Amino acid sequence: MIALARESHPFSHREAELLAYLAGQAVVSIENADLHETVRRQSVTDELTGLANVREMHGALDRELERGRRHETPVGFVLLDIDNFKKVNDTYGHQQGDEVLQAVSSVLREASRDIDEPARYGGEELAVVLPQTDLDGAVLMAERVRRGIEALRIPLLDQPGEMSVTASVGVASVPSSASAKTDLIAAADAALYRAKRGGKNRVERAQAVTVGV
Repeated sequence: MIALARESHPFSHREAELLAYLAGQAVVSIENADLHETVRRQSVTDELTGLANVREMHGALDRELERGRRHETPVGFVLLDIDNFKKVNDTYGHQQGDEVLQAVSSVLREASRDIDEPARYGGEELAVVLPQTDLDGAVLMAERVRRGIEALRIPLLDQPGEMSVTASVGVASVPSSASAKTDLIAAADAALYRAKRGGKNRVERAQAVTVGV
């Protein structure tokens, strides 16, 4: 709403038309700005979970690694996979699988700080970029997420009752686990694989970088 007034004399018809035109242009500009922001948000957001998409996750990781190099601060990376997710889809259907993904994503979002970047990495894999977080801090965050997922009780869609799920988590950080983005992701992925092989529903930390003499 735009309100204009003056005490000296009323607006002329020509002035009123000009003001109406300018107000209309302002409305169009505001609508275009809102549309631009909506499109930008959709381009970096996973539609199902509301988390960052994988492209935005890579961008966030690049930015934080560069910031970490400049300020000599660590960057943590958490990679998690929902255990037995294929069985959920096969038993209850893909809509139930979507409910599980959304519930797990909510746990991830609630456990993340404002500076963190929780993301959908792909399929049933989720990730979090943790600025200014060393390996121990990232493991603590991952364990909170693991416990939160384990405590979920997700209502069944097509029948009475509820279901529970668990997740396996791999954790890595720069500089203790890797020095570059590709190696960081690979280290977290290897730790996730060990968590799966070790019985699932657990957190594994990446192995420390070994420096040759």
